[in-house]
Amino acid sequence: MRYFFECGSFFDFSHAELSAVFESFDISKDSIHKISNTILLVENNRIKQSQLEEIFNRLGGFIRYGEIIDDLDSFLTPYFESKKVTYGISILGECTLSIKDIQRLANEIKRGFRASKIGVRFILPKQRELNAAQIFNNKILENGFELCIFQNNNENMYGKTLGIQDIYSFVKRDTQRPGVDYEMGVLPQKLARIMCNLSALREGIIWDPFCGSGTILMEAAVLGFDILGTDIDLMALDSLSKNIQWLSKENIIKDTKYNVFQLDINKVERKVLKDLKRTPINAIVCEPFMGPPQKKLLTEFQAKELITDVTKLFNSFFDVINQIAKKGFKIVLILPSYRTKKGWVDINISQFIDKKWEVLNRKYSKGDLKWKRINSIIARNIFILEKR
Repeated sequence: MRYFFECGSFFDFSHAELSAVFESFDISKDSIHKISNTILLVENNRIKQSQLEEIFNRLGGFIRYGEIIDDLDSFLTPYFESKKVTYGISILGECTLSIKDIQRLANEIKRGFRASKIGVRFILPKQRELNAAQIFNNKILENGFELCIFQNNNENMYGKTLGIQDIYSFVKRDTQRPGVDYEMGVLPQKLARIMCNLSALREGIIWDPFCGSGTILMEAAVLGFDILGTDIDLMALDSLSKNIQWLSKENIIKDTKYNVFQLDINKVERKVLKDLKRTPINAIVCEPFMGPPQKKLLTEFQAKELITDVTKLFNSFFDVINQIAKKGFKIVLILPSYRTKKGWVDINISQFIDKKWEVLNRKYSKGDLKWKRINSIIARNIFILEKR
Protein backbone atom coordinates (compact mmCIF):
# COMPACT_ATOMS: atom_id res chain seq x y z
CA MET A 1 0.00 0.00 0.00
CA ARG A 2 1.03 3.60 -0.57
CA TYR A 3 0.18 6.50 1.72
CA PHE A 4 0.85 10.22 1.79
CA PHE A 5 1.61 12.46 4.76
CA GLU A 6 1.27 16.25 4.50
CA CYS A 7 3.92 17.96 6.60
CA GLY A 8 3.45 21.05 8.73
CA SER A 9 5.38 24.31 8.47
CA PHE A 10 8.77 22.73 9.28
CA PHE A 11 9.41 19.93 6.79
CA ASP A 12 12.66 18.66 8.34
CA PHE A 13 10.98 18.32 11.75
CA SER A 14 8.06 16.43 10.22
CA HIS A 15 10.36 14.07 8.31
CA ALA A 16 12.50 13.41 11.38
CA GLU A 17 9.44 12.87 13.59
CA LEU A 18 7.83 10.35 11.25
CA SER A 19 11.14 8.49 10.88
CA ALA A 20 11.57 8.29 14.65
CA VAL A 21 7.98 7.16 15.27
CA PHE A 22 8.32 4.51 12.56
CA GLU A 23 11.41 3.26 14.39
CA SER A 24 9.43 3.01 17.63
CA PHE A 25 6.92 0.80 15.77
CA ASP A 26 9.72 -1.32 14.24
CA ILE A 27 8.91 0.00 10.76
CA SER A 28 11.79 0.82 8.46
CA LYS A 29 12.20 4.54 7.84
CA ASP A 30 13.42 3.57 4.36
CA SER A 31 9.75 3.24 3.40
CA ILE A 32 9.45 7.05 3.71
CA HIS A 33 10.19 9.03 0.54
CA LYS A 34 10.18 12.77 -0.05
CA ILE A 35 8.22 13.75 -3.15
CA SER A 36 8.02 17.50 -2.43
CA ASN A 37 8.74 20.06 0.27
CA THR A 38 5.37 19.30 1.86
CA ILE A 39 4.52 15.68 1.03
CA LEU A 40 6.08 12.42 2.20
CA LEU A 41 5.17 9.17 0.48
CA VAL A 42 5.11 5.93 2.48
CA GLU A 43 5.38 2.63 0.60
CA ASN A 44 5.02 -0.42 2.83
CA ASN A 45 2.76 -3.44 2.35
CA ARG A 46 3.14 -4.59 5.95
CA ILE A 47 1.59 -1.54 7.62
CA LYS A 48 -2.03 -1.99 8.61
CA GLN A 49 -4.35 1.01 8.42
CA SER A 50 -5.14 0.68 12.14
CA GLN A 51 -1.42 0.92 12.91
CA LEU A 52 -1.02 3.89 10.59
CA GLU A 53 -3.91 5.64 12.34
CA GLU A 54 -2.23 5.07 15.71
CA ILE A 55 1.01 6.48 14.32
CA PHE A 56 -0.67 9.56 12.85
CA ASN A 57 -2.50 10.32 16.09
CA ARG A 58 0.86 10.48 17.89
CA LEU A 59 2.34 13.03 15.51
CA GLY A 60 2.65 16.77 16.06
CA GLY A 61 4.21 17.90 12.81
CA PHE A 62 1.62 16.80 10.24
CA ILE A 63 -1.63 18.19 8.85
CA ARG A 64 -3.23 15.13 7.25
CA TYR A 65 -2.49 11.68 5.90
CA GLY A 66 -4.21 9.35 3.50
CA GLU A 67 -3.99 6.54 0.98
CA ILE A 68 -2.85 6.97 -2.60
CA ILE A 69 -5.56 6.60 -5.26
CA ASP A 70 -4.35 4.79 -8.37
CA ASP A 71 -7.59 5.11 -10.34
CA LEU A 72 -10.07 7.93 -9.69
CA ASP A 73 -13.09 6.17 -11.20
CA SER A 74 -12.53 3.04 -9.11
CA PHE A 75 -12.13 5.20 -6.02
CA LEU A 76 -15.51 6.92 -6.57
CA THR A 77 -17.46 3.72 -7.32
CA PRO A 78 -18.31 2.70 -3.70
CA TYR A 79 -19.82 6.14 -2.99
CA PHE A 80 -22.48 5.56 -5.65
CA GLU A 81 -24.11 3.17 -3.18
CA SER A 82 -24.69 6.04 -0.72
CA LYS A 83 -27.81 8.17 -0.42
CA LYS A 84 -25.85 11.35 0.24
CA VAL A 85 -22.18 12.29 -0.08
CA THR A 86 -20.31 15.26 1.37
CA TYR A 87 -16.93 15.82 -0.23
CA GLY A 88 -14.15 18.31 -0.72
CA ILE A 89 -11.07 18.68 -2.87
CA SER A 90 -7.72 20.05 -1.72
CA ILE A 91 -4.59 21.01 -3.63
CA LEU A 92 -1.56 20.24 -1.50
CA GLY A 93 1.92 21.70 -1.62
CA GLU A 94 3.47 22.94 -4.83
CA CYS A 95 0.82 21.53 -7.17
CA THR A 96 0.21 23.93 -10.06
CA LEU A 97 -3.57 23.46 -10.17
CA SER A 98 -5.84 26.36 -9.21
CA ILE A 99 -9.13 26.85 -7.40
CA LYS A 100 -10.84 26.92 -10.82
CA ASP A 101 -9.38 23.48 -11.53
CA ILE A 102 -10.86 22.27 -8.24
CA GLN A 103 -14.28 23.66 -9.19
CA ARG A 104 -14.21 21.99 -12.61
CA LEU A 105 -13.31 18.59 -11.12
CA ALA A 106 -15.86 19.05 -8.32
CA ASN A 107 -18.63 19.83 -10.81
CA GLU A 108 -17.74 16.76 -12.87
CA ILE A 109 -17.95 14.56 -9.77
CA LYS A 110 -21.17 16.26 -8.69
CA ARG A 111 -22.84 15.64 -12.06
CA GLY A 112 -21.97 11.94 -11.80
CA PHE A 113 -23.58 11.64 -8.35
CA ARG A 114 -26.69 13.59 -9.32
CA ALA A 115 -27.13 11.48 -12.43
CA SER A 116 -27.40 8.51 -10.06
CA LYS A 117 -29.87 10.47 -7.88
CA ILE A 118 -27.43 10.73 -4.98
CA GLY A 119 -27.61 13.76 -2.73
CA VAL A 120 -24.33 15.62 -2.90
CA ARG A 121 -22.70 18.50 -1.05
CA PHE A 122 -19.35 19.97 -2.09
CA ILE A 123 -17.20 21.96 0.37
CA LEU A 124 -14.97 24.48 -1.39
CA PRO A 125 -11.65 25.19 0.36
CA LYS A 126 -11.15 28.76 1.57
CA GLN A 127 -7.75 28.78 -0.07
CA ARG A 128 -6.16 25.82 -1.89
CA GLU A 129 -6.88 23.16 0.71
CA LEU A 130 -9.59 22.47 3.22
CA ASN A 131 -8.61 23.40 6.75
CA ALA A 132 -9.16 21.15 9.74
CA ALA A 133 -12.20 23.12 10.93
CA GLN A 134 -13.95 22.68 7.57
CA ILE A 135 -13.29 18.95 7.60
CA PHE A 136 -14.36 18.42 11.23
CA ASN A 137 -17.39 20.74 11.20
CA ASN A 138 -18.79 19.35 7.96
CA LYS A 139 -17.99 15.74 8.93
CA ILE A 140 -16.44 15.20 5.53
CA LEU A 141 -14.49 12.07 6.43
CA GLU A 142 -17.54 10.49 8.10
CA ASN A 143 -20.08 11.35 5.38
CA GLY A 144 -17.93 11.26 2.27
CA PHE A 145 -14.34 12.01 1.36
CA GLU A 146 -11.63 14.60 0.89
CA LEU A 147 -9.82 14.15 -2.41
CA CYS A 148 -6.25 15.51 -2.28
CA ILE A 149 -4.19 16.40 -5.34
CA PHE A 150 -0.43 16.87 -5.25
CA GLN A 151 2.46 16.50 -7.64
CA ASN A 152 5.40 14.14 -8.00
CA ASN A 153 7.86 14.97 -10.78
CA ASN A 154 5.26 17.27 -12.39
CA GLU A 155 2.67 14.49 -12.51
CA ASN A 156 -0.56 14.76 -10.55
CA MET A 157 -1.14 12.22 -7.77
CA TYR A 158 -4.42 11.66 -5.96
CA GLY A 159 -5.06 10.67 -2.38
CA LYS A 160 -7.99 10.04 -0.07
CA THR A 161 -7.61 11.63 3.36
CA LEU A 162 -7.79 9.10 6.20
CA GLY A 163 -7.05 11.45 9.07
CA ILE A 164 -6.60 15.12 9.90
CA GLN A 165 -4.67 16.56 12.85
CA ASP A 166 -6.94 17.05 15.85
CA ILE A 167 -6.37 20.78 16.26
CA TYR A 168 -9.10 21.06 18.86
CA SER A 169 -7.27 18.85 21.35
CA PHE A 170 -4.11 20.95 20.97
CA VAL A 171 -6.10 24.16 21.41
CA LYS A 172 -7.85 22.77 24.49
CA ARG A 173 -4.57 21.84 26.20
CA ASP A 174 -3.15 25.24 25.31
CA THR A 175 -6.03 27.49 26.34
CA GLN A 176 -7.84 25.58 29.08
CA ARG A 177 -4.98 24.20 31.20
CA PRO A 178 -5.01 25.92 34.59
CA GLY A 179 -1.27 26.66 34.91
CA VAL A 180 0.81 28.66 32.44
CA ASP A 181 3.31 31.54 32.60
CA TYR A 182 3.27 33.40 29.29
CA GLU A 183 5.76 35.97 30.56
CA MET A 184 8.44 33.27 30.68
CA GLY A 185 7.68 32.21 27.13
CA VAL A 186 5.85 29.02 26.24
CA LEU A 187 7.18 26.23 24.05
CA PRO A 188 4.79 25.55 21.13
CA GLN A 189 2.71 22.49 21.93
CA LYS A 190 3.28 20.84 18.58
CA LEU A 191 7.03 21.26 18.97
CA ALA A 192 6.79 19.68 22.43
CA ARG A 193 4.91 16.73 20.88
CA ILE A 194 7.49 16.42 18.09
CA MET A 195 10.36 16.46 20.60
CA CYS A 196 8.81 13.64 22.62
CA ASN A 197 8.42 11.62 19.43
CA LEU A 198 12.04 12.27 18.41
CA SER A 199 13.04 10.07 21.34
CA ALA A 200 11.85 7.14 19.16
CA LEU A 201 10.17 5.68 22.24
CA ARG A 202 6.55 4.70 22.87
CA GLU A 203 6.64 4.11 26.61
CA GLY A 204 8.77 4.59 29.69
CA ILE A 205 9.71 7.59 31.80
CA ILE A 206 10.50 11.02 30.35
CA TRP A 207 12.27 13.57 32.55
CA ASP A 208 12.25 17.30 31.94
CA PRO A 209 14.81 18.95 34.27
CA PHE A 210 13.61 22.45 33.29
CA CYS A 211 9.92 21.62 33.14
CA GLY A 212 8.34 24.99 33.95
CA SER A 213 4.55 24.64 33.81
CA GLY A 214 4.97 21.42 31.86
CA THR A 215 4.23 21.81 28.15
CA ILE A 216 6.64 19.00 27.24
CA LEU A 217 5.51 16.71 30.05
CA MET A 218 1.83 17.27 29.25
CA GLU A 219 2.43 16.07 25.71
CA ALA A 220 4.52 13.17 27.00
CA ALA A 221 1.68 12.15 29.30
CA VAL A 222 -0.85 12.34 26.46
CA LEU A 223 1.42 10.03 24.46
CA GLY A 224 1.35 7.50 27.30
CA PHE A 225 4.67 8.14 29.04
CA ASP A 226 5.16 8.35 32.77
CA ILE A 227 6.81 11.64 33.65
CA LEU A 228 9.31 13.25 36.00
CA GLY A 229 9.32 17.03 36.28
CA THR A 230 11.90 19.15 38.08
CA ASP A 231 12.58 22.87 38.11
CA ILE A 232 14.12 25.48 40.35
CA ASP A 233 10.84 27.44 40.37
CA LEU A 234 8.29 26.19 42.92
CA MET A 235 5.43 28.16 41.34
CA ALA A 236 6.15 26.51 37.99
CA LEU A 237 6.08 23.08 39.62
CA ASP A 238 2.72 23.90 41.20
CA SER A 239 1.43 24.82 37.73
CA LEU A 240 2.74 21.54 36.33
CA SER A 241 0.97 19.53 39.03
CA LYS A 242 -2.29 21.36 38.36
CA ASN A 243 -1.93 20.77 34.61
CA ILE A 244 -1.36 17.03 35.00
CA GLN A 245 -4.30 16.76 37.40
CA TRP A 246 -6.42 18.70 34.90
CA LEU A 247 -5.47 16.27 32.11
CA SER A 248 -6.61 13.41 34.31
CA LYS A 249 -9.84 15.15 35.31
CA GLU A 250 -10.63 15.81 31.64
CA ASN A 251 -9.99 12.11 30.86
CA ILE A 252 -7.22 13.06 28.47
CA ILE A 253 -4.81 10.81 30.34
CA LYS A 254 -5.29 7.91 32.73
CA ASP A 255 -3.01 5.88 34.98
CA THR A 256 -0.09 8.24 34.32
CA LYS A 257 2.58 8.03 37.00
CA TYR A 258 4.28 11.32 37.70
CA ASN A 259 6.69 12.82 40.17
CA VAL A 260 7.46 16.51 40.63
CA PHE A 261 10.08 18.10 42.85
CA GLN A 262 12.27 21.17 43.09
CA LEU A 263 15.77 20.84 41.68
CA ASP A 264 18.53 23.31 40.91
CA ILE A 265 20.58 21.55 38.25
CA ASN A 266 23.60 23.60 39.33
CA LYS A 267 23.44 22.18 42.88
CA VAL A 268 22.26 18.59 42.88
CA GLU A 269 22.57 16.94 46.29
CA ARG A 270 24.14 13.49 46.57
CA LYS A 271 20.90 11.91 47.80
CA VAL A 272 18.94 13.31 44.85
CA LEU A 273 21.60 12.05 42.47
CA LYS A 274 21.28 8.55 43.94
CA ASP A 275 17.50 8.70 43.55
CA LEU A 276 17.85 9.75 39.92
CA LYS A 277 20.26 6.85 39.29
CA ARG A 278 17.71 4.42 40.73
CA THR A 279 14.85 5.86 38.66
CA PRO A 280 14.51 3.99 35.33
CA ILE A 281 14.47 7.15 33.21
CA ASN A 282 14.37 6.33 29.48
CA ALA A 283 14.79 9.80 28.03
CA ILE A 284 15.20 13.47 28.80
CA VAL A 285 13.21 15.93 26.71
CA CYS A 286 13.81 19.55 27.63
CA GLU A 287 14.19 23.20 26.81
CA PRO A 288 16.37 25.17 29.23
CA PHE A 289 15.67 28.75 30.19
CA MET A 290 17.01 30.75 27.24
CA GLY A 291 16.44 34.22 28.63
CA PRO A 292 13.35 36.42 28.55
CA PRO A 293 11.34 36.78 25.31
CA GLN A 294 13.02 39.30 22.98
CA LYS A 295 11.23 41.87 20.82
CA LYS A 296 14.19 43.47 19.04
CA LEU A 297 17.58 42.47 17.73
CA LEU A 298 20.21 41.86 20.38
CA THR A 299 23.60 43.47 20.61
CA GLU A 300 26.54 41.09 20.45
CA PHE A 301 27.20 41.78 24.11
CA GLN A 302 23.62 40.82 25.07
CA ALA A 303 23.85 37.62 23.03
CA LYS A 304 27.16 36.67 24.63
CA GLU A 305 25.70 37.23 28.10
CA LEU A 306 22.79 34.92 27.32
CA ILE A 307 25.11 32.30 25.83
CA THR A 308 27.31 32.43 28.93
CA ASP A 309 24.28 31.71 31.14
CA VAL A 310 23.02 28.87 28.92
CA THR A 311 26.51 27.36 28.66
CA LYS A 312 26.84 27.32 32.44
CA LEU A 313 23.44 25.66 32.75
CA PHE A 314 24.26 22.95 30.21
CA ASN A 315 27.66 22.24 31.71
CA SER A 316 25.90 21.54 35.01
CA PHE A 317 23.21 19.56 33.22
CA PHE A 318 25.67 17.22 31.50
CA ASP A 319 27.71 16.84 34.69
CA VAL A 320 24.58 15.31 36.23
CA ILE A 321 23.46 13.33 33.17
CA ASN A 322 26.85 11.72 32.65
CA GLN A 323 26.53 10.23 36.13
CA ILE A 324 23.11 8.67 35.64
CA ALA A 325 22.85 7.84 31.91
CA LYS A 326 23.31 4.25 30.76
CA LYS A 327 23.75 2.86 27.27
CA GLY A 328 20.75 3.67 25.10
CA PHE A 329 19.71 6.67 27.21
CA LYS A 330 18.10 9.32 24.98
CA ILE A 331 18.16 13.11 25.20
CA VAL A 332 16.15 15.48 23.02
CA LEU A 333 17.07 19.04 23.88
CA ILE A 334 17.02 22.59 22.61
CA LEU A 335 20.05 24.83 22.22
CA PRO A 336 19.22 28.44 21.42
CA SER A 337 20.59 30.72 18.73
CA TYR A 338 20.36 34.48 19.22
CA ARG A 339 19.84 36.98 16.44
CA THR A 340 21.99 40.09 16.63
CA LYS A 341 22.41 43.09 14.36
CA LYS A 342 25.34 41.24 12.76
CA GLY A 343 23.64 37.87 12.35
CA TRP A 344 22.95 34.73 14.35
CA VAL A 345 25.09 33.62 17.28
CA ASP A 346 25.02 29.85 17.96
CA ILE A 347 26.09 27.39 20.64
CA ASN A 348 27.92 24.25 19.53
CA ILE A 349 26.60 21.00 21.02
CA SER A 350 30.08 19.45 20.81
CA GLN A 351 31.33 21.59 23.69
CA PHE A 352 29.05 19.67 26.07
CA ILE A 353 29.38 16.06 24.93
CA ASP A 354 32.20 13.58 24.39
CA LYS A 355 32.47 10.44 22.27
CA LYS A 356 30.18 8.58 24.65
CA TRP A 357 27.25 10.44 23.10
CA GLU A 358 26.04 10.01 19.52
CA VAL A 359 24.15 12.82 17.75
CA LEU A 360 21.26 11.20 15.87
CA ASN A 361 19.96 14.19 13.89
CA ARG A 362 21.26 12.95 10.55
CA LYS A 363 19.77 9.52 11.21
CA TYR A 364 16.29 10.97 10.96
CA SER A 365 16.65 14.02 8.72
CA LYS A 366 19.09 15.47 6.22
CA GLY A 367 18.08 19.03 7.14
CA ASP A 368 18.82 21.09 10.25
CA LEU A 369 16.28 20.82 13.04
CA LYS A 370 15.95 24.56 13.61
CA TRP A 371 12.59 25.95 14.74
CA LYS A 372 12.24 29.66 14.03
CA ARG A 373 9.75 32.07 12.54
CA ILE A 374 10.59 34.81 10.03
CA ASN A 375 11.08 37.53 12.64
CA SER A 376 12.39 35.33 15.46
CA ILE A 377 15.07 36.77 17.74
CA ILE A 378 15.65 33.41 19.43
CA ALA A 379 15.78 30.21 17.37
CA ARG A 380 15.47 26.71 18.78
CA ASN A 381 18.00 24.12 17.59
CA ILE A 382 16.94 20.57 18.46
CA PHE A 383 19.50 17.85 19.06
CA ILE A 384 18.81 14.15 19.51
CA LEU A 385 21.47 12.32 21.57
CA GLU A 386 21.95 8.69 22.57
CA LYS A 387 24.43 7.29 25.07
CA ARG A 388 26.73 4.77 23.39
